[in-house]
Amino acid sequence: MEEDFGYVQDVCADLESGNITSIIVPGSNKLINIFSSNNDIVIPWKNIKCIGDDLILVEI
Repeated sequence: MEEDFGYVQDVCADLESGNITSIIVPGSNKLINIFSSNNDIVIPWKNIKCIGDDLILVEI
């Protein structure tokens, strides 16, 4: 099953180690997301399987 979550809008990092811990993509209601980030999807770094030039494959 494939699903397009949209563009990565932010990342979370462990400031002590410098490692990225998760990426954040907009939730399903993208229009409302302009005004509120409550629907954001946080994807843990361990779920990222492959990073390409124009997409990131994740296991959900």
